[in-house]
Amino acid sequence: YKGRNIAGCGSVIRGNQGEWLGGFAKGVSNCSAFIAELWGVLEDLCAASRMSFTNVELSIDSQAVVQAIQTGRVQGSAGCAIIKKIQRVLE
Repeated sequence: YKGRNIAGCGSVIRGNQGEWLGGFAKGVSNCSAFIAELWGVLEDLCAASRMSFTNVELSIDSQAVVQAIQTGRVQGSAGCAIIKKIQRVLE
């Protein structure tokens, strides 16, 4: 895998008392850390939706990802489709 950007995302889903409710790990293959973070956000939101949560707090450690989701804009086309999916889930 030398020279390739093999990435993945994962999360732990906790209740309002800190109890473990679920989690996931997903390989997202050859992509940047930015795209892997976007996949993590999308998967988190989809999991929360499947659990019928309507009030969710995410911890995201990338300001670039937060800004891209808030504004719906990224430089270049990388991540545009994922951001649109994230925004649809948020609606």
